[in-house]
Amino acid sequence: MIPDVGAELLAEAEALLAQRSEKALRVFYQAEVAGANVDTCAAGRWMAQMLAGNFADAWCESDAIWRRGTLDPHRFWNGQPVDGKRVIVRCLHGLGDAVQFLRYLPRLEARAASVVVEVPPALLELAPFIDGVRHVVTWGDRAPLEPPAWDVQLEVMELPYLFRTTLDDLPIAENYLRVSSCKPSRGDLTSSAYPRVGLVWAAGEWNTARSIPFSLVQLLIENCGCEFWNLQGTPASDEWHCLSRSPRLQDAADCRTGVMNLAKTIAELDLVITVDTLAAHLAGAMGRPAWVLLGYAADWRWMTKREDSPWYPSLRLFRQPLPGDWESVIVRITEELRLWEEIRQEQQVA
Repeated sequence: MIPDVGAELLAEAEALLAQRSEKALRVFYQAEVAGANVDTCAAGRWMAQMLAGNFADAWCESDAIWRRGTLDPHRFWNGQPVDGKRVIVRCLHGLGDAVQFLRYLPRLEARAASVVVEVPPALLELAPFIDGVRHVVTWGDRAPLEPPAWDVQLEVMELPYLFRTTLDDLPIAENYLRVSSCKPSRGDLTSSAYPRVGLVWAAGEWNTARSIPFSLVQLLIENCGCEFWNLQGTPASDEWHCLSRSPRLQDAADCRTGVMNLAKTIAELDLVITVDTLAAHLAGAMGRPAWVLLGYAADWRWMTKREDSPWYPSLRLFRQPLPGDWESVIVRITEELRLWEEIRQEQQVA
């Protein structure tokens, strides 16, 4: 059997990409020259460029796919201009994706005749508190009686490509989600003798690799003197109740009844420690301090090797040194949290 060099190189490139190796980009080019599917190679290079923060080069790969006419049939936007058009932005990916990319609404409104945002029901209450979001609809039982009229539709994650975003041109880095005045503060968060730290350890079931074993969360709690707040959604939140009762352990149960309640609680905490899920995006959009625990092969939006996020300046990133190694991450988080506590105490004394 004659070896399929293109297929072999493509498999090598995809393995390198999964390992977040910088060599992946070069091997994707080699695979294409050797006869591998050109769009598959372009998509791989797109991911490699986004992970490296080379957004302009990634958009060139997107452009090439468009020119070849092999568009994803599930895309909403077919490249037509939005200037002077009635635009509907559909948020059909994760809730965190919507929070991150709805920051583009002021830019979009400046070009379009009108903009309607269609969000999942869970975001209907929160979305109007994002800068630039003025007309919000949803689906299901709360859908409008008359569907909004539109000329152009986009999925929210297409907005960075529409605006040809680069790291030097990111829109509204923080404080574009403003929930502090939408309702009174939680009475049980008004005062505490300890720094208040929110915890989220489990991501959605669609990607359990982002979740941390609760036993490691227990180690963090046992070795730090903060007041810890359970912000975890169900069903993982039940793990919290295996802990011994303590005045330093609080359960923000109302966070599980709506995204707005979660946002309001985060707005009043001193720090949030979370895996890659909605809580990270809410904290970042409000400019609240948060430490985000990332798997080794983290999503492209977090790029590689960085401990900060240009998307969210208030976030700090803690990455697995090896695939599956959450223990090292928790050890480092514990050390950093102790130092953070000491600095806060010194500041209070001064």
